[in-house]
Amino acid sequence: MKYLIIIASLCCFIGIIDLPIGYYTFLRIIVSFMAFVIILNEFRSRRFWFITFILIFILFNPIVPIYLYLKPFWIIIDCIVGLLLLYYFYTLIPKKKTKEPETIDINHIEIPRTRDRIIK
Repeated sequence: MKYLIIIASLCCFIGIIDLPIGYYTFLRIIVSFMAFVIILNEFRSRRFWFITFILIFILFNPIVPIYLYLKPFWIIIDCIVGLLLLYYFYTLIPKKKTKEPETIDINHIEIPRTRDRIIK
């Protein structure tokens, strides 16, 4: 799923270029599918992503499309959605935990072991 998010984001950035209408239909299908998957993934956990991707799903819905008719509006929307998808991908990557350096105990007292003694 993670790599499909990157593909959908790249498709949004490619959508900035003036392309045939078939590509934009493909873009609507890809972005709405990824938004739907993220909605299902974030249903009970994070409200911000849930609401954001519901709005993206409504805007990019291929069944009942929303037409804005002006390319500059779609350029801005494609950039914002592409950045949101990349940021969501970034939040899915687990953070690496930094190890704390080991401290050496200076006041270490040796405990004598009975098995190490030589008995005469």
